[in-house]
Amino acid sequence: MKKIILLFILLSMQVFPVTAQIDSTVRWSSKKSDGEIKTLFSRSDHRVKVGFYIGPDAAYTQFKDRNVFLVGMSMGVIIDHFFSVGLAGCGIVNSRNLWYNDIKNGQGAYLYGGYGGLKMEFRILPSSPVHINFPILIGGGGLVYNSWTYRNNNNYQDGESLDWDSFFVVEPGVMVELNLLKFMRLDLGLSYRYVPDLDLMNTSSGLVNNFNANIGLRFGKF
Repeated sequence: MKKIILLFILLSMQVFPVTAQIDSTVRWSSKKSDGEIKTLFSRSDHRVKVGFYIGPDAAYTQFKDRNVFLVGMSMGVIIDHFFSVGLAGCGIVNSRNLWYNDIKNGQGAYLYGGYGGLKMEFRILPSSPVHINFPILIGGGGLVYNSWTYRNNNNYQDGESLDWDSFFVVEPGVMVELNLLKFMRLDLGLSYRYVPDLDLMNTSSGLVNNFNANIGLRFGKF
């Protein structure tokens, strides 16, 4: 029995430092993995406190049952992965499909314009390869009715700007963000554009108040 007790004590003395070393290694690895940004196709273990991004955006929406396509850019500074602040802007790219009749003195016109401003974002679990992002854009924009070349009684006439207005805009949203690579992300989601004071001739003040279906690419240091 004494020999067994002595052997147990000796084994315990050998096992204790090994266990302590394993525990220390596990703790170090856990701390290291806490700062790891996981991606779908690669992995980055470099935790960036302040990063940046820039990239193209595209959106689909409707103005009074008319299909509208928006294209733009956004850029910003990312703070500790969770928050970002920057600038964003977009413009209508299919104005030739946005003809509205009887805008001024019986004349019709195409609708042109865009908007942009300060963009802020908050992310949940940003180190996960797929996570949620809550952006909000606060800024302004402008819309103009321009007839350009239009047809009147089968005669083509030179166009002109019939009316225009600048406006304040707020656009909150929710996005699914995918960490594709350590330098590239993909955003997919919805936002709602609210313009409270649009003032254009023969046009509803709520013409552009609607949902956007959004997609965007982000390149930078995350």
